[in-house]
Amino acid sequence: MALSTIGTNSIADSAVTAAKATGFGKIGQVQSASFNDDISTNSSSVGATVITDAITPTATSSKILIMIDGGRTSFSGGAAEGTYWLYRSVGGGSFAEVVRMKQSDNNQSGNYSHTHAFNYVHSPSTTSELVYKVYFNTNANTYFFNSSNSRITITLMEILA
Repeated sequence: MALSTIGTNSIADSAVTAAKATGFGKIGQVQSASFNDDISTNSSSVGATVITDAITPTATSSKILIMIDGGRTSFSGGAAEGTYWLYRSVGGGSFAEVVRMKQSDNNQSGNYSHTHAFNYVHSPSTTSELVYKVYFNTNANTYFFNSSNSRITITLMEILA
């Protein structure tokens, strides 16, 4: 028996039901927060919270897509390398590292450099509220995680199993 392809214009809307359309990784919910504060450090210790947002998964099998974008890094006093970490709540006011990323700025003029573009899929296996926070530090000089009141956004998207 030969297989053929049927165009979607040949399928009646009523023929596609939720029961037949499963397993596609549907979007459960989306949370988003934006910040436009100037944020900098000259410390090699993990600094203050840069951005934060929260989401409560509806199922333990859900995954959370974390997207961070925008903002503008820069530095003063010479080249600097910034490292930032994504942490998540683990209960009782404690936080655990999820992932870390380094961003180098080697331009000696201190001009504005990179914008942030970061995506990560987290599998938390919980239905408790998750608070995600981003922290940062530097290896030298003053590193600006967000400068000139640029807008940086964190978006949390629940992907259902």
